[in-house]
Amino acid sequence: MMTKRTAPYFFCLPFVISFAVFMVYPMIDMVYRSFYKLEGVSTYRFVGLDNYEKILSDPHIGNAVWNTVWFTVGITVVNLALPLFLAIALNNRLTPLRNLFRSAFFIPALTSVVVAGIYFRLFFAGNPDTPLNWLARVVGLGARDWLNAKETGVIALVLTSTWRWLGLNILYFLAALQTIPRELYEAAHVDGANAVRRFLYVTLPSIKPILIFVTTVMVYGGLRMFGESYVLWNGKSPGDIGLTIVLYVYRTAFGFFDMGYASAISVVFFIFLMVVNLVYIKSMGFLGGGRKG
Repeated sequence: MMTKRTAPYFFCLPFVISFAVFMVYPMIDMVYRSFYKLEGVSTYRFVGLDNYEKILSDPHIGNAVWNTVWFTVGITVVNLALPLFLAIALNNRLTPLRNLFRSAFFIPALTSVVVAGIYFRLFFAGNPDTPLNWLARVVGLGARDWLNAKETGVIALVLTSTWRWLGLNILYFLAALQTIPRELYEAAHVDGANAVRRFLYVTLPSIKPILIFVTTVMVYGGLRMFGESYVLWNGKSPGDIGLTIVLYVYRTAFGFFDMGYASAISVVFFIFLMVVNLVYIKSMGFLGGGRKG
Protein backbone atom coordinates (compact mmCIF):
# COMPACT_ATOMS: atom_id res chain seq x y z
CA MET A 1 0.00 0.00 0.00
CA MET A 2 1.34 3.42 -0.97
CA THR A 3 2.10 5.80 1.89
CA LYS A 4 3.44 9.33 2.07
CA ARG A 5 6.86 7.86 2.73
CA THR A 6 6.88 5.47 -0.22
CA ALA A 7 5.01 7.70 -2.73
CA PRO A 8 8.12 9.67 -3.86
CA TYR A 9 10.00 6.43 -4.59
CA PHE A 10 7.01 5.06 -6.48
CA PHE A 11 6.74 8.12 -8.75
CA CYS A 12 10.50 8.17 -9.33
CA LEU A 13 10.53 4.47 -10.25
CA PRO A 14 9.66 4.89 -13.98
CA PHE A 15 12.58 7.30 -14.43
CA VAL A 16 14.97 5.06 -12.49
CA ILE A 17 13.97 2.02 -14.56
CA SER A 18 14.27 3.95 -17.84
CA PHE A 19 17.65 5.36 -16.82
CA ALA A 20 18.92 1.91 -15.85
CA VAL A 21 17.68 0.25 -19.04
CA PHE A 22 18.62 2.91 -21.58
CA MET A 23 21.71 4.48 -19.94
CA VAL A 24 23.36 2.35 -17.27
CA TYR A 25 23.00 -1.05 -18.98
CA PRO A 26 24.30 0.16 -22.40
CA MET A 27 27.30 1.78 -20.70
CA ILE A 28 28.15 -1.40 -18.80
CA ASP A 29 27.66 -3.45 -21.96
CA MET A 30 29.90 -1.01 -23.88
CA VAL A 31 32.74 -1.49 -21.39
CA TYR A 32 32.25 -5.27 -21.45
CA ARG A 33 32.29 -5.54 -25.26
CA SER A 34 35.39 -3.35 -25.53
CA PHE A 35 37.41 -6.39 -24.43
CA TYR A 36 35.96 -8.61 -27.15
CA LYS A 37 36.02 -8.89 -30.93
CA LEU A 38 32.93 -9.74 -32.95
CA GLU A 39 33.42 -12.80 -35.15
CA GLY A 40 30.57 -13.73 -37.40
CA VAL A 41 27.08 -12.52 -36.55
CA SER A 42 26.86 -12.94 -32.79
CA THR A 43 30.06 -14.66 -31.65
CA TYR A 44 32.49 -12.67 -29.51
CA ARG A 45 36.10 -13.62 -28.79
CA PHE A 46 37.95 -12.22 -25.78
CA VAL A 47 40.93 -10.12 -26.91
CA GLY A 48 41.85 -8.32 -23.69
CA LEU A 49 43.34 -4.88 -24.27
CA ASP A 50 43.94 -5.38 -28.00
CA ASN A 51 41.16 -2.97 -28.95
CA TYR A 52 42.65 -0.26 -26.75
CA GLU A 53 46.13 -0.86 -28.13
CA LYS A 54 44.72 -0.56 -31.64
CA ILE A 55 43.55 2.99 -30.85
CA LEU A 56 47.16 4.11 -30.39
CA SER A 57 48.13 3.05 -33.91
CA ASP A 58 44.91 3.92 -35.77
CA PRO A 59 45.58 6.88 -38.14
CA HIS A 60 41.85 7.64 -38.42
CA ILE A 61 41.64 8.38 -34.69
CA GLY A 62 44.10 11.26 -34.99
CA ASN A 63 42.13 12.79 -37.87
CA ALA A 64 38.84 12.34 -36.04
CA VAL A 65 40.18 13.96 -32.84
CA TRP A 66 41.75 16.83 -34.78
CA ASN A 67 38.54 17.53 -36.73
CA THR A 68 36.40 17.27 -33.61
CA VAL A 69 38.60 19.66 -31.61
CA TRP A 70 38.78 22.23 -34.39
CA PHE A 71 35.07 21.99 -35.03
CA THR A 72 34.31 22.40 -31.31
CA VAL A 73 36.56 25.46 -31.04
CA GLY A 74 35.11 26.97 -34.22
CA ILE A 75 31.46 26.43 -33.37
CA THR A 76 31.95 27.68 -29.80
CA VAL A 77 33.70 30.91 -30.81
CA VAL A 78 31.34 31.67 -33.69
CA ASN A 79 28.19 30.81 -31.74
CA LEU A 80 29.19 33.02 -28.83
CA ALA A 81 30.29 36.10 -30.76
CA LEU A 82 27.84 36.20 -33.67
CA PRO A 83 24.57 35.50 -31.78
CA LEU A 84 25.56 37.96 -29.04
CA PHE A 85 26.24 40.70 -31.59
CA LEU A 86 22.95 40.04 -33.39
CA ALA A 87 21.02 39.82 -30.10
CA ILE A 88 22.36 43.25 -29.06
CA ALA A 89 21.29 44.66 -32.43
CA LEU A 90 17.83 43.08 -32.21
CA ASN A 91 17.45 44.31 -28.63
CA ASN A 92 17.99 47.89 -29.79
CA ARG A 93 14.70 49.74 -30.26
CA LEU A 94 16.17 51.66 -33.20
CA THR A 95 16.72 48.49 -35.25
CA PRO A 96 14.12 48.39 -38.07
CA LEU A 97 11.97 45.27 -38.50
CA ARG A 98 13.61 43.68 -35.47
CA ASN A 99 10.60 41.41 -34.75
CA LEU A 100 10.72 40.13 -38.33
CA PHE A 101 14.44 39.40 -38.04
CA ARG A 102 13.91 37.60 -34.72
CA SER A 103 11.52 35.18 -36.40
CA ALA A 104 13.70 34.82 -39.50
CA PHE A 105 16.80 33.94 -37.47
CA PHE A 106 14.92 31.34 -35.43
CA ILE A 107 13.36 29.45 -38.37
CA PRO A 108 16.55 27.39 -39.11
CA ALA A 109 16.38 25.98 -35.56
CA LEU A 110 13.15 24.26 -36.57
CA THR A 111 14.78 22.60 -39.59
CA SER A 112 15.89 18.98 -39.36
CA VAL A 113 19.57 18.06 -39.58
CA VAL A 114 18.95 16.04 -42.74
CA VAL A 115 17.27 18.90 -44.60
CA ALA A 116 19.96 21.38 -43.55
CA GLY A 117 22.74 18.92 -44.43
CA ILE A 118 21.39 18.22 -47.90
CA TYR A 119 20.97 21.93 -48.61
CA PHE A 120 24.51 22.78 -47.55
CA ARG A 121 25.92 19.75 -49.37
CA LEU A 122 24.52 21.30 -52.56
CA PHE A 123 25.58 24.80 -51.50
CA PHE A 124 29.22 23.76 -50.93
CA ALA A 125 29.36 21.38 -53.90
CA GLY A 126 32.20 21.63 -56.42
CA ASN A 127 29.89 22.40 -59.34
CA PRO A 128 30.99 25.74 -60.82
CA ASP A 129 27.35 26.86 -61.10
CA THR A 130 26.58 26.67 -57.36
CA PRO A 131 25.84 30.04 -55.65
CA LEU A 132 29.00 29.86 -53.53
CA ASN A 133 31.27 29.16 -56.50
CA TRP A 134 29.54 31.88 -58.50
CA LEU A 135 30.28 34.33 -55.69
CA ALA A 136 33.86 33.02 -55.46
CA ARG A 137 34.37 33.72 -59.17
CA VAL A 138 32.94 37.21 -58.78
CA VAL A 139 35.48 38.11 -56.08
CA GLY A 140 38.31 36.41 -58.00
CA LEU A 141 38.82 33.29 -55.87
CA GLY A 142 37.76 30.79 -58.50
CA ALA A 143 35.46 27.77 -58.18
CA ARG A 144 36.52 24.93 -55.90
CA ASP A 145 35.16 21.81 -54.21
CA TRP A 146 34.65 23.28 -50.75
CA LEU A 147 33.60 20.10 -48.96
CA ASN A 148 36.47 17.99 -50.23
CA ALA A 149 39.24 20.53 -49.62
CA LYS A 150 41.12 20.05 -46.36
CA GLU A 151 41.35 23.80 -45.74
CA THR A 152 37.60 24.41 -46.04
CA GLY A 153 35.96 21.14 -44.95
CA VAL A 154 35.76 21.93 -41.23
CA ILE A 155 34.78 25.54 -42.03
CA ALA A 156 31.83 24.23 -44.06
CA LEU A 157 30.85 22.01 -41.13
CA VAL A 158 31.03 24.97 -38.71
CA LEU A 159 28.92 27.17 -41.01
CA THR A 160 26.31 24.43 -41.45
CA SER A 161 25.98 23.92 -37.71
CA THR A 162 26.01 27.66 -37.03
CA TRP A 163 23.09 28.12 -39.42
CA ARG A 164 21.05 25.75 -37.25
CA TRP A 165 22.22 26.97 -33.84
CA LEU A 166 22.28 30.71 -34.51
CA GLY A 167 18.59 31.47 -33.93
CA LEU A 168 18.39 29.51 -30.68
CA ASN A 169 21.48 31.21 -29.26
CA ILE A 170 20.14 34.62 -30.26
CA LEU A 171 17.00 33.76 -28.31
CA TYR A 172 19.07 32.88 -25.22
CA PHE A 173 21.06 36.11 -25.39
CA LEU A 174 17.97 38.22 -26.08
CA ALA A 175 16.28 36.82 -22.99
CA ALA A 176 19.38 37.62 -20.92
CA LEU A 177 19.78 41.13 -22.33
CA GLN A 178 16.17 42.01 -21.54
CA THR A 179 16.71 41.22 -17.85
CA ILE A 180 19.43 43.90 -17.50
CA PRO A 181 17.98 47.02 -15.78
CA ARG A 182 18.31 50.10 -17.98
CA GLU A 183 19.38 52.03 -14.88
CA LEU A 184 22.76 50.25 -15.05
CA TYR A 185 23.40 51.58 -18.55
CA GLU A 186 22.21 55.04 -17.59
CA ALA A 187 24.50 55.10 -14.55
CA ALA A 188 27.45 53.93 -16.65
CA HIS A 189 26.68 56.61 -19.26
CA VAL A 190 26.59 59.30 -16.56
CA ASP A 191 29.97 58.08 -15.32
CA GLY A 192 31.38 58.67 -18.80
CA ALA A 193 31.57 55.06 -20.02
CA ASN A 194 31.42 54.71 -23.80
CA ALA A 195 29.58 51.91 -25.64
CA VAL A 196 32.55 49.52 -25.49
CA ARG A 197 33.05 49.98 -21.75
CA ARG A 198 29.31 49.61 -21.11
CA PHE A 199 29.43 46.33 -23.01
CA LEU A 200 32.48 45.08 -21.11
CA TYR A 201 31.47 46.19 -17.61
CA VAL A 202 27.67 46.07 -17.71
CA THR A 203 26.46 43.70 -20.44
CA LEU A 204 28.96 40.86 -20.14
CA PRO A 205 28.86 40.51 -16.33
CA SER A 206 25.06 40.65 -16.38
CA ILE A 207 24.69 37.82 -18.90
CA LYS A 208 27.51 35.64 -17.53
CA PRO A 209 25.17 32.72 -16.59
CA ILE A 210 23.84 32.57 -20.16
CA LEU A 211 27.38 32.80 -21.56
CA ILE A 212 28.37 29.81 -19.42
CA PHE A 213 25.25 27.90 -20.49
CA VAL A 214 25.75 28.56 -24.23
CA THR A 215 29.45 27.67 -23.95
CA THR A 216 28.55 24.38 -22.27
CA VAL A 217 25.97 23.51 -24.93
CA MET A 218 28.31 24.41 -27.78
CA VAL A 219 31.25 22.41 -26.40
CA TYR A 220 29.03 19.40 -25.78
CA GLY A 221 27.41 19.75 -29.21
CA GLY A 222 30.79 20.08 -30.90
CA LEU A 223 32.29 17.02 -29.24
CA ARG A 224 29.28 14.87 -30.08
CA MET A 225 28.96 16.11 -33.66
CA PHE A 226 27.44 13.46 -35.92
CA GLY A 227 24.37 14.52 -37.90
CA GLU A 228 25.73 17.36 -40.03
CA SER A 229 28.99 15.53 -40.75
CA TYR A 230 27.17 12.36 -41.78
CA VAL A 231 24.76 14.15 -44.11
CA LEU A 232 27.31 16.53 -45.66
CA TRP A 233 29.70 13.74 -46.66
CA ASN A 234 27.18 10.88 -46.72
CA GLY A 235 29.19 9.10 -44.01
CA LYS A 236 32.41 9.14 -46.07
CA SER A 237 34.84 11.95 -46.79
CA PRO A 238 38.11 11.85 -48.75
CA GLY A 239 41.11 12.02 -46.47
CA ASP A 240 38.86 11.96 -43.37
CA ILE A 241 38.11 15.66 -43.92
CA GLY A 242 34.72 15.50 -42.20
CA LEU A 243 35.42 12.59 -39.87
CA THR A 244 34.49 13.21 -36.22
CA ILE A 245 34.89 10.91 -33.24
CA VAL A 246 31.20 10.01 -33.01
CA LEU A 247 30.98 9.46 -36.77
CA TYR A 248 34.03 7.20 -36.62
CA VAL A 249 32.46 5.17 -33.81
CA TYR A 250 29.31 4.80 -35.90
CA ARG A 251 31.25 3.84 -39.02
CA THR A 252 33.36 1.32 -37.11
CA ALA A 253 30.36 -0.30 -35.46
CA PHE A 254 27.82 -0.33 -38.28
CA GLY A 255 30.06 0.01 -41.34
CA PHE A 256 32.85 -2.41 -40.46
CA PHE A 257 30.83 -4.31 -37.80
CA ASP A 258 33.73 -4.11 -35.36
CA MET A 259 31.61 -3.65 -32.25
CA GLY A 260 34.48 -4.35 -29.86
CA TYR A 261 36.76 -1.69 -31.30
CA ALA A 262 33.90 0.82 -31.52
CA SER A 263 33.14 0.14 -27.85
CA ALA A 264 36.78 0.71 -26.90
CA ILE A 265 36.81 4.07 -28.71
CA SER A 266 33.57 4.99 -26.94
CA VAL A 267 35.01 4.11 -23.53
CA VAL A 268 38.10 6.27 -24.10
CA PHE A 269 35.92 9.09 -25.42
CA PHE A 270 33.64 8.79 -22.39
CA ILE A 271 36.61 9.04 -20.01
CA PHE A 272 37.86 12.10 -21.92
CA LEU A 273 34.44 13.76 -21.60
CA MET A 274 34.35 13.05 -17.87
CA VAL A 275 37.76 14.69 -17.46
CA VAL A 276 36.60 17.73 -19.46
CA ASN A 277 33.45 17.96 -17.33
CA LEU A 278 35.40 17.75 -14.07
CA VAL A 279 37.84 20.45 -15.19
CA TYR A 280 34.95 22.63 -16.33
CA ILE A 281 32.85 22.40 -13.18
CA LYS A 282 35.99 22.84 -11.08
CA SER A 283 36.88 26.03 -12.97
CA MET A 284 33.32 27.31 -12.54
CA GLY A 285 33.56 26.83 -8.76
CA PHE A 286 30.90 24.11 -8.52
CA LEU A 287 33.29 21.93 -6.55
CA GLY A 288 35.15 22.80 -3.37
CA GLY A 289 38.27 24.87 -3.93
CA GLY A 290 36.89 26.71 -6.98
CA ARG A 291 36.80 30.45 -7.41
CA LYS A 292 35.07 32.40 -4.69
CA GLY A 293 32.70 35.09 -5.65
